[in-house]
Amino acid sequence: MTTPTTISTDPHEAAVEQAEQEAAKAEQLLAALEERVRDGDEQVTAQQLADARELGRFAKLRAEAARRKAERAAAQAAERERQHTTERALALLAEHSPRTLATKYAAARDALAAFIVASDAFDAAVTEAAALLRSAGAPQCAGSPEDMQGPPASPTAPRWYFALSGATVHLGGDDVRHADGAAARLAVLLDDLDRAAGIRKAGDAPEFTRAPIIEQAHRARGALRPQLDRLADAPKESAK
Repeated sequence: MTTPTTISTDPHEAAVEQAEQEAAKAEQLLAALEERVRDGDEQVTAQQLADARELGRFAKLRAEAARRKAERAAAQAAERERQHTTERALALLAEHSPRTLATKYAAARDALAAFIVASDAFDAAVTEAAALLRSAGAPQCAGSPEDMQGPPASPTAPRWYFALSGATVHLGGDDVRHADGAAARLAVLLDDLDRAAGIRKAGDAPEFTRAPIIEQAHRARGALRPQLDRLADAPKESAK
């Protein structure tokens, strides 16, 4: 079975192959002449042997030259590729600069600081409103049956309750307001961000800051009053 000849598309590799083939032919020619001499062929002259040896030596030199040229070309191509890859890496870094990230960081920090201030003010208002309703003799929205007697809560007849988790004011229907605390709301917020985009940790960095947030978010999600995550997404849902 004849082995198919592989034709190289690289001109340097093709030159190496051609030079090596010529060197092999020169060696074969010399070997054939030497064998004829051993067999007693008097027509082979010393000059023919010398010429064959010189031709073989020259062919080997050309093959070595072709190999070196191909190696230099490969090294130059590798260097060009390295430079191109480095330029791509630098372009990526330039596109996502630390200053841009720092600007977003500052904006997020300011937004969270404002949210915490608003959250604390909301809790303070709920707590004070619950205290006022208690002092006014309004019925509770939780507790013993005796404490919860009377008509259901409404916007004009709200109910109140104080628990270890904070104050609650019920204005009727789903309008329940509780002093949940900024920590619980932030936990749900971060959990939402992680669900939507995935908060990536770097390398083997420990996740000791993530686990408590997730646990707190799982405890608080669905229990927050009002449920800010639902209110925040309400315009999106209505637009669909």
